[in-house]
Amino acid sequence: MRWVGCWVFGVILGGTGIASAAGPEPPSVTPVTAKSGGGVQPSTSRPPVLELLVGAGPRLRDIDFDVGDGSGGTQSREFTSGAYADLAGFMVARPLARLPKTPAWGLVFQGEGGVGLGLRAEPEGTGSITGIRTWRVLGQVGYLYPFRGFQAGGLVGVGADALDIDVNRVLPSIQYNYFRAGLAAAYAVVVEYLTIRVDGGLRKPFSLGDVEEAFGDQSSAIGWDAGALISGHLDVGFAYGFRFTVESYTLDFAGTRENVPSAGGPGGRGTDRTLSFQFLVGWSL
Repeated sequence: MRWVGCWVFGVILGGTGIASAAGPEPPSVTPVTAKSGGGVQPSTSRPPVLELLVGAGPRLRDIDFDVGDGSGGTQSREFTSGAYADLAGFMVARPLARLPKTPAWGLVFQGEGGVGLGLRAEPEGTGSITGIRTWRVLGQVGYLYPFRGFQAGGLVGVGADALDIDVNRVLPSIQYNYFRAGLAAAYAVVVEYLTIRVDGGLRKPFSLGDVEEAFGDQSSAIGWDAGALISGHLDVGFAYGFRFTVESYTLDFAGTRENVPSAGGPGGRGTDRTLSFQFLVGWSL
């Protein structure tokens, strides 16, 4: 009995030893979000279905034409706006962003536009003030594939960019109606709160407005654009953005028209460049 009692007492005090004999406790496991391709991946942030941003900022435009003077020579036609106020809007819609499959989130519809305010000019030597109205609009559709915080893809669309000038002897009105095709890439530096996006594309105008026949009836143009957007949004829906863009067109004038030598041949060349800075605020869903 004494030996049995000691054995029972030993079992009670030495329970930990028996537990060790049965095997060690399993180590704690740190949960992970998801696995893909054998590695641990962070969860993918779902983008907003709709982002609407509006704002304003300075815009600058510089036009330089070297055209025929009607006597076999050339003359320069220049327009420099300086900085003027510009109202702008930017919209991105991802109609499939509520679906569970992330590749579907990449479908994008995008729209943007703007209008200049208070832009006026005084053609050299005339002593008169010329009213100028400028506006632009662009609609696009494309796909930006989402991958680990990155988005990359392309967009295509149609747009118009107009510079409507009162009648004068220096420069006719211009309206680029164009097709656009371009690439875009974005990276979420801080998910939802800070994203950097860059864009670039080619523009092919199919009509030029009054300038199309002012210096030759066989005029043509080609253009390009590039830009960067820093943006973000909060859970409550507030969104913000800062955008910088540059747009450029090169024009070729040829044929026989108003200021082109009657013998034909090249009517001249021209460039049209614009810089724009936009401070934007809005809403996301």
